[in-house]
Amino acid sequence: MAKIIHELRLFFLAIGLPAVFVVAGGISLLCVGWRAIWTEEREMLQAQATLYVDNLLAHADDAGLDDGPPHGRHGPPPGRERSSHPPRPGNAPPHHWSGVALEKLPDLCETLCATHKKMQRHLAFEIRDEGGELLYATSDYPDPTGLTGECPLAPPLGEGVLRVARPDGGAAVRTRAIRLLAFGACLLVLLVCTLLVGGALLVRGLRRERRDARRKTDFIDNVSHELKTPLAGIRLNAELLAENRLADDAKRKSAVKAILMESDRLARMVDELLDFSRLEKGTRRYNLETFDLAEFATQDAVIQAVTAMSHGRARITVKGAGTLVNADANAIRQIGANLIANAVKYSDGEIDVEVEGCEIRFMDRGPGVPDGDEERIFERFYRVDNSLTRTTGGSGIGLCIARFLARGMGGDLTYSHRLGGGSVFTLTLKSAD
Repeated sequence: MAKIIHELRLFFLAIGLPAVFVVAGGISLLCVGWRAIWTEEREMLQAQATLYVDNLLAHADDAGLDDGPPHGRHGPPPGRERSSHPPRPGNAPPHHWSGVALEKLPDLCETLCATHKKMQRHLAFEIRDEGGELLYATSDYPDPTGLTGECPLAPPLGEGVLRVARPDGGAAVRTRAIRLLAFGACLLVLLVCTLLVGGALLVRGLRRERRDARRKTDFIDNVSHELKTPLAGIRLNAELLAENRLADDAKRKSAVKAILMESDRLARMVDELLDFSRLEKGTRRYNLETFDLAEFATQDAVIQAVTAMSHGRARITVKGAGTLVNADANAIRQIGANLIANAVKYSDGEIDVEVEGCEIRFMDRGPGVPDGDEERIFERFYRVDNSLTRTTGGSGIGLCIARFLARGMGGDLTYSHRLGGGSVFTLTLKSAD
């Protein structure tokens, strides 16, 4: 449970907390962008309303309209409709305009429309008196209006207000704002997804580093134990010989033989560590040559010595005709020694080595590898966590080195379950054909 809590805390710190800040910041920016669009639109409409009023007053001056005495409102001249829009309900009584101003207002407004259409800055507009009653409106003035800009009228016209609006009621601006929100939301989602993926990769990397650190610690413990065991045997036999406590020549020869065997064991371990270091750095060199694999497996003296390690339990059989391969003989010997040593260590039965075509299969009747660990056994420092591997010892880099060597020659080393129980390691080499 504590491990789960730790993983959740790590995930929150690496992903959750930054994601919260990103989402909050993104929403804030979207809100600012949305407000900026409508503020810009409002300011534009307000400026256009002022410009329309200025132009309308200029046209009124050009038409010779001056401040006359206010008369009662008599309505528009005969034959001219003031607007297609009815007065809004609840309006106050109409403010009194001069009859001349009312009569010339439609002509002035049409001139104003023509001027702005030529300038390609046409907006719909309406004019209302101070009481709110509609005096004039363009035919494309929207209802409802949406966002508007307005400016008060001044003499020589009567008191009132001119309002401008987009003919579409601001639909284009709304579309623009919605597109901004959609684009921003997509970017935000993409950013959050990127953050989640990056955070997940970060957590995965941290977990891998922690796992590798733990495996390195286990590796150091295992190597220390593996080095300590032969050193203890060498020291014991050396002390017996130095103190002349072995009077029998046969016992002395046995002690010397034990020292030599343990020394060879130490040398193999040191060579294994050096090979692992060279393979990790990519400095391992291969002496590739062409030879018959079946002949090599049955006649090579080193291979025969390796099989002798099994005390007669390993047997080599050849299936089919020999095949020429292009490989490094020393690398094959090292791979074979590692695989046979593992088979001897983990199996009590016979060990079969089959040569067929470009493949060498090493088969035993040991406990095998649990499902799901078939590829992980080739990872550095990895050891299957069971009672057998804990009691047999080992550094955990043998199979990693073996696969490195196989792939360095252009081949591969794979694992599969043996029918009836056990393991099958298949070394595939590159054909010389």
